[in-house]
Amino acid sequence: MTKIELSKTGFQINNITLEFPIDITILQQALGDYRYNKKKYNHTYTWDNLGIIAFSKEGNKAESLAVELELREYDYCAKSIFTGEFIFDGQELFELYKSGKNKPVKLFKGDRSGAFILNGISVWFDKENGKITALDISSYEEKVKLPKTQLSVDEEFRIFESLWKEWISEINKIISTDNDYYNLTDGITEEDIKKHTILEDDITIPPALLNFYKVQNVDYAPVTSAFQFGVNNFSYDLIPFQDIKQEWESIQELQFDEDDLPEQEEIDFDKIQTDNYANPKWIPFATGRNGDYLLFDTDPASKGKFGQIIELQNESWERNIVADSLEELIENEINNLKAGKTEHFDFIIRKES
Repeated sequence: MTKIELSKTGFQINNITLEFPIDITILQQALGDYRYNKKKYNHTYTWDNLGIIAFSKEGNKAESLAVELELREYDYCAKSIFTGEFIFDGQELFELYKSGKNKPVKLFKGDRSGAFILNGISVWFDKENGKITALDISSYEEKVKLPKTQLSVDEEFRIFESLWKEWISEINKIISTDNDYYNLTDGITEEDIKKHTILEDDITIPPALLNFYKVQNVDYAPVTSAFQFGVNNFSYDLIPFQDIKQEWESIQELQFDEDDLPEQEEIDFDKIQTDNYANPKWIPFATGRNGDYLLFDTDPASKGKFGQIIELQNESWERNIVADSLEELIENEINNLKAGKTEHFDFIIRKES
């Protein structure tokens, strides 16, 4: 039976000590003969009866190992699953994972399963539908996070500091901070503003949104976000500041040519200015992930207000004002949470329980 062991003193397979990148000849000593495949960008070495695969960029040293727990159909995959023993820091790996005593480390943006880290090596859990289907073992170098310089909020937007504080407080009563969907992060930096503020030549993210994101930002979350707004029985996740331009561009791709423009109905043209699907000067900051958005209006009609919040519904083409300002939208969300209106968190709460 194959035995893999990762401890504070080293990494071993079948009592042979290994170090990444691992020489293929050393792996052969530990595991026996392999099946070799040459791919366009890498080389693979497969131990079919053991459920183990080694991946090498150059062909002589392996940068990572895969331990297969389910059969896969790719030609380089093992013909049997791993049935050996994996000891991590003196404990059986899968029992340790189930116990929850060792908190997995997220290796990348959107990582839902995480990895165990020990002695400069990561063991990443590949999961599908909640089940571990494979392990990826490779070297791990901890990234040193440089402290961010907190940008000061402009005096006229200082209200965002207290609104964020209260909003976070209410969300923390509903969702734990270690939830997979709790994606709060530090406020934006001067570099973020330089890189991401200009959407097009004369279209920029307005000062109110910049100052809002100076206080706090969110990381990308692939499914949903704890920081969301419930509007008209829909949920809108706060967009990470650095992704606003991409979301804005997605909206512009849906603009119609003048000859194909459908008739626009049920829009308050006294307040909302648009002659197409969306006014390019509407800045998205929250998404329904289905083509619907909450938008900050920087180009209102004569009776509208600069900064009014428009709900854009993709399929129906409805464009409605849902708040006179970003401040009002957040205040409404806080008041709804205090009143127990938390239906838009049902999915997250179910996943947490």
